[in-house]
Amino acid sequence: MILGIGTDLVQVSRIESAMENPRFLRRLLTPQERIGDKGAEWVAGRWAAKEAAFKCLPNLASWQDVSVLSGPDGSPYIEGPPGRWWVSITHEGGFALAFVVLED
Repeated sequence: MILGIGTDLVQVSRIESAMENPRFLRRLLTPQERIGDKGAEWVAGRWAAKEAAFKCLPNLASWQDVSVLSGPDGSPYIEGPPGRWWVSITHEGGFALAFVVLED
């Protein structure tokens, strides 16, 4: 059964500007997500996926409640509250879009 559906669209340049503040990435990304060098397009995709996840479960309290990681094939997946998470992230024309579904 589907428990929630969420989507979010963000302008990559907005995230790039936010990344000028060193606290931004520490607040947004979990320690697992911060491993390696992350560009603005990648971070924008994670921002959008986390926003979409929050729309699935509005009681999430922090950016740290959800990790959006990459599988061996590069596809994104979510670690967070129990349930089966489906996530898709795409980038086009300076924007990042994410779509998330949560099943029980």
